[in-house]
Amino acid sequence: MLNRIASFHNYQSVQNDLRRTESKVHHNQAQLASGKKLLKASDEPLATHYIQNIGQQKEQLRQYTDAIGLTRNRLEHEEVVISNAESYVDDAKRTVMEMINGALSPEDRLAKQREIKEIANNFLNLVNIQDETGNYIFAGTKPKNQPFFRNKDNDVSYAGDDYQRKMRISSSLVVPMNDPGSLLFMEIDNPFGDYKPLYNLQIESELLLEKATNSNPNDQSIYNVTFVEMPSGKFGYQLEKDGAVVQADTFDPSIGIQFGDVSIQVKGQITKGDQITLEPRKTYSIFESFRESMEYAEGSVSDGSNTAQLHQVTEEFHNAFVHLNKARTDVGSRLSTLDIQEAQHDDFNMTLAKSKSIFEDLDYAEAIIEFSENSRALEASQQAFGKTKDLTLFNYI
Repeated sequence: MLNRIASFHNYQSVQNDLRRTESKVHHNQAQLASGKKLLKASDEPLATHYIQNIGQQKEQLRQYTDAIGLTRNRLEHEEVVISNAESYVDDAKRTVMEMINGALSPEDRLAKQREIKEIANNFLNLVNIQDETGNYIFAGTKPKNQPFFRNKDNDVSYAGDDYQRKMRISSSLVVPMNDPGSLLFMEIDNPFGDYKPLYNLQIESELLLEKATNSNPNDQSIYNVTFVEMPSGKFGYQLEKDGAVVQADTFDPSIGIQFGDVSIQVKGQITKGDQITLEPRKTYSIFESFRESMEYAEGSVSDGSNTAQLHQVTEEFHNAFVHLNKARTDVGSRLSTLDIQEAQHDDFNMTLAKSKSIFEDLDYAEAIIEFSENSRALEASQQAFGKTKDLTLFNYI
């Protein structure tokens, strides 16, 4: 009885060794066929955990890369549109400058007016442009709303909002993918300071406002400056605030006009009786400049007030051009940020690929050696099994 137990034990032990060795050989064969060191999680649980984390990071990088591609397309489109807008504004400025030419006939000015009107129409169509998905570029976070509408009086209103759509391109970086049209085209810093000048000048006067500022933001009064001739031969001025005279003095061009928080600087040749009314205005709209240029085109070439207003519009167009140029530069900076971040993602992606390769990819030289060793062990086990299964006491009786 004891002999039968011992024989069965030997048989079972050798059979188990044979199965284990066969399993190792089959595992080696599967590794060589797939080129992978890890075939299932149980092969090396810690390495499998790292590989899963790497896979999650690679998927996150893929999403960030897709976001960068989408944002780049939007910003490149916007950059082109802003560049075209700059061209229209520059053309408008040059056309208004030609209107100031005293040699133009009234018919010539009206021809220039038609040019301005055509430029204004093209500009409005441009800023209402849509992207390939039908979204309006300059509507802020309301891309389905047409942003700009013009009424019969050539006044343009904005139907979008003042916010930006943003895209996350890394775990710590969010990039705006558009700019609201209100900030680009309707809220441009006033080149004349805090006021809009309205001129009432003598014929052929050359007086222009250079800058008028007010350090008191709560003061919304309308100021009016009238220049008079003094007995000394110098010019004096009378300053009115909301229709009431508040100051009168000799005008000193080096100092200008100072009244409390208000500072007024003028340039050009003064003529007795010239008046400048200052209405509060910190920002202005390009569309206002287009409308006013068309209105003033109907005035007389010899009208000093009309010419001064055209000078004002010219300055506004020039300032709008600079404003749009800065906006386009900002878009270019965002595109550079996308390029830098994309390069960083590519580098990190390569690092992850190398890390995954260390854990996952098979060392063929090592695997072949292990396969040979396990094959020889299997062969030896098979021979041992063949002898063990024939062992019995009857061989020794």
